[in-house]
Amino acid sequence: MWGLELPRTLITVVKTVPELFLGEGAQEAAWLRVRELLDGEAEGHPDVFVVSLEGATIRIDRVREAILWARYAPSKARYKVILIGPAERLSREAASALLKSLEEAPQYLAFILYALAPDQLLDTVRSRCVAVWAPSHRGLWQAKLKDMGYSDAEVDFLLAISSGEHDLVPFLKERRSPLSEWKEAQAEAETLPPKELAARFLIYLEDPIRRRAIGEALISSLPNTPADELLEVAERLSRGGREGALLFLEQLLNFLVKKAPLLWPRTPAERIASWAKKASLARGELEANASVRLLLEVILLWPRKD
Repeated sequence: MWGLELPRTLITVVKTVPELFLGEGAQEAAWLRVRELLDGEAEGHPDVFVVSLEGATIRIDRVREAILWARYAPSKARYKVILIGPAERLSREAASALLKSLEEAPQYLAFILYALAPDQLLDTVRSRCVAVWAPSHRGLWQAKLKDMGYSDAEVDFLLAISSGEHDLVPFLKERRSPLSEWKEAQAEAETLPPKELAARFLIYLEDPIRRRAIGEALISSLPNTPADELLEVAERLSRGGREGALLFLEQLLNFLVKKAPLLWPRTPAERIASWAKKASLARGELEANASVRLLLEVILLWPRKD
């Protein structure tokens, strides 16, 4: 459905996964991401297309126009960018027209969405994107954490690893040592095999630091874990039900997008992107009551599907 192939000079561009910024600061954060993709420019750039409200909703005609615009490779930047928001105002027809494009976008096309009221966002749209929390009052959270006695380094660390306000609230209830806890959790993870990491991940679901450290160690081990052990990992993770699986898939997706290209340089970028896409879609399948264990098995074995 897409037009001309990517010019040879741009073939090395890494395919992006649709990104969805959530929260009161989502619009600003989305524009910052657009500028990053377009090398510092945004408004008026020939390679950005903005899909916004027309009246009370975002209409299907505007989405179709964006899809047609994206058929050809970028004229100036490395990417073409379609910015959509507020995404919770997409009409159902517009959302339906968008879904296939989110799944099958060409390598040069980046989708950036933002939602100011995440609870009103359609699950079918949310599940196809990497979710990024964008608080509007970062300074307010910095002040709250500093009032608890956290240093600048600790505050920056906590904001970086948090996927939402729910991850920060525990640190306002009592003064903790996040950097020390992180090192301790990493040291703990180094001694554990993948199936035990999976069990600890569920134990630490309510602890954002240990959950993140254990999850990162588990994900990092996946390429070198035999297939039969991956099935055991899937079985253990499935004991956490949909909540545990969704948290794992969220961390896997963010790892694949942000860290995998650097940590796994020998793994083809397209294989990482394919895995990230499958992990993103899997979240929607979980919401549709798919088997947790079977879905986790598919995700963990995905890079070996050939």
